[in-house]
Amino acid sequence: MSDFKKQMDQIDIPKSLHKRSLQGIEQARKEQQKSQRWLPKIITIAVTLAAGGFIALSIEQGGTNNHQASTTLVQEQFSSYIYWGIAILCISIILLITKRKIGSGSDKVKTLGVAAVLILLLGNSALFLQQQLVNPLVIPTSIEVNKDEQNGFEIRYITNHNDHRYVKFLQADDVILPIAYFTSKQDNLINGFYYPYDAYQTLRYQHIRDAYFQADLSVIEKIIASKDVYLILSDDVKIKAPLSINIYQNDNQVPHQSFSASRGQDEHVISFILDQDAVFDDFYVPSLLENQVILKEFKVNNQPFTSKDFPISLKKGQRIELFIQFKDSPFDMNASVGLSGPDGYLIKKVFSQVYFTESMVKKVREMNE
Repeated sequence: MSDFKKQMDQIDIPKSLHKRSLQGIEQARKEQQKSQRWLPKIITIAVTLAAGGFIALSIEQGGTNNHQASTTLVQEQFSSYIYWGIAILCISIILLITKRKIGSGSDKVKTLGVAAVLILLLGNSALFLQQQLVNPLVIPTSIEVNKDEQNGFEIRYITNHNDHRYVKFLQADDVILPIAYFTSKQDNLINGFYYPYDAYQTLRYQHIRDAYFQADLSVIEKIIASKDVYLILSDDVKIKAPLSINIYQNDNQVPHQSFSASRGQDEHVISFILDQDAVFDDFYVPSLLENQVILKEFKVNNQPFTSKDFPISLKKGQRIELFIQFKDSPFDMNASVGLSGPDGYLIKKVFSQVYFTESMVKKVREMNE
């Protein structure tokens, strides 16, 4: 073995051949490194383009003043949670690339800084896009009108900050009722009743806005008889309006005196003093609000009762107090509630408009899905 080694050592390898061998090895090593580097570069470019497009979409949505329902085809096609899926995928790839960059010797602070900025932008964009509405949403509304020649009523609706379309008409079957304008705001109107003059409340992502209408009793009766009610926007888009209209039961009321008081946003107290004997067997509330407004309890001369105690017979001069509770639901009402029975109604009109929060907007969205 030692003799063979000596013989091998004595073989004279030409320097030129040795040099070419080293060059070949070096070239092979470079080719191998090159083939290993192309994938991260392609992924980096793809993620950068995807993240940039995603962020640009949110900026466009936030800055576009569009009168043509341009909350985009993207939002109509995809669930809002898909935005988070795309964002999480991009963030995962960004973290993977960041780890490789740091491992290959890149500046750690700069690499982490760029990654953090991209992740924050993606997260903010996903949150913004998730909160955007495809079209305005109408707040469920229950109203009561009198048998007068003219009745006025308002319907509130929710729009994105960038959506400055406004309501032009109410449509119910063959009824087309144009919006009416408040006289005090007439000087501010140009070609329609539009934001900001119709804004009731401003939230982080949306405005709560108002549409006001006037109609005589014959038109109101047609609206009541119609199957569906819609609001027509300035770009002719139709949005469904959950609306309940009742006619005030003035002809069939038990004679009484009434008082009312509010106990905050969620509770209302109505008091009656009867001017005649009467029997009542049910709690009266508009049909749209049957599951939203409940009779918590009632007291007769300070003696407590519940709806389980119906029917109840009351005497002239007795005082009855109704403790009415509003569930945590988004609805507006300007309608009568009270008691009903064989002798007639014992009711009083209650006005309540929900104060909106982000969670309330979410509930309206869920009701419209």
